[in-house]
Amino acid sequence: KEVGIQIHSGKNRIVRRIFEHLGYEVVKLDRVVYGNLTKKDLPRGKWRFLEEHELIQIKHLIK
Repeated sequence: KEVGIQIHSGKNRIVRRIFEHLGYEVVKLDRVVYGNLTKKDLPRGKWRFLEEHELIQIKHLIK
């Protein structure tokens, strides 16, 4: 069974703990968006270099 959930803050381990507390076994978590970055057009197993403006935005997120 697959469940989709959208959160605006937090970490994977928080989501995992919530579902395990509710009695679900968490097999895999997949972060599809981080800040303004998305995996939308990136094929599975591939990667790309970030653009300069993306790096700047991420640096502001982690402050």
